[in-house]
Amino acid sequence: MENKNKNEKPILQIKNVSKRFTSKGVCVRAVTDVSFDIMKGETIGIVGESGCGKTTLGRCIVRAHQASEGQVIYQTADGREVDFIALDKAEMKKVRKEIQMIFQDPYSSLDPRMTVLDIIKEPLLANYPKMPKSEMEDRVMDIAKKVGLNTSYLKRYPHAFSGGQRQRIGIARALVLEPRVIVCDEAVSALDVSIQAQVINLLKDLQEDMGLTYIFISHDLSVVEHISDRVGVMYLGKMVEYAETEELFAHPKHPYTEALLSAVPVADPTVKIERIPLMGEIPNPANPPSGCYFHGRCRYCKQICENQAPAFERIGNDHFAACHLAKELNLSSAFTRDIEK
Repeated sequence: MENKNKNEKPILQIKNVSKRFTSKGVCVRAVTDVSFDIMKGETIGIVGESGCGKTTLGRCIVRAHQASEGQVIYQTADGREVDFIALDKAEMKKVRKEIQMIFQDPYSSLDPRMTVLDIIKEPLLANYPKMPKSEMEDRVMDIAKKVGLNTSYLKRYPHAFSGGQRQRIGIARALVLEPRVIVCDEAVSALDVSIQAQVINLLKDLQEDMGLTYIFISHDLSVVEHISDRVGVMYLGKMVEYAETEELFAHPKHPYTEALLSAVPVADPTVKIERIPLMGEIPNPANPPSGCYFHGRCRYCKQICENQAPAFERIGNDHFAACHLAKELNLSSAFTRDIEK
């Protein structure tokens, strides 16, 4: 897919963001030196195995976690450039409403003691305490309709709703402040496949109607391929590949991406897929290996991979990878939407 609004400045620039957690003298490198840009109206997919740091990265972007290093440069609605990481509390409150988050679990992310009306209204109370009650409720009603919730049920509690309905409540809560950027953290992973499709289509329709920009975090490559304009692949806290969706799925340049794509089921019994099993276990982020973090599980590993960390560099047109062999290897992708019969 082509980048939208190429001539405009990125709405969000992630620059060398790192996050470390320290406990009892042990330092865990959850995110290490991640950089990428997001244009207004784009959807950027972030994928990787569990524990790769994608959720931590999302939380650093919205400053639910304070990043240890780096910058998150945001182009505000009034044209200013601000660094989320450097903002003080007062300034952060002014712009936080423009970047919101949809959480993974629609069961634990909603307060069971609050009605749906109060859950969706809560961000308005926090950011616009002087807004008249009637205006708040009108806005809640409007956003509930947009996400497909029956407004006659807003006085009910979360336990009365299905998983798909609860996720719609979470989406409504994120949208009620009229944000410009939304971080979707595994927003459909807890839902049945049929409900996933409904929620994904809802997100795409809302993006079209409201001009939203998404960072879509997921471990499901099929979903990411469907919704994203560009995709970043993370491994052990590092970004190892980043490219336009069609380019990455058709021509992966990192062996880890190739292995992930080989594991995606293809709904065609006539297609033979070479599964690429990953050797060994994911390294300990508190004690990462030398050189390339992936070298102990890579079937193409050479000595340079064990000793020297690869640079995250341009391989092709808007295609970046962190692999010493990216320009030499001719990696294949079994994951293709249009398979020639």
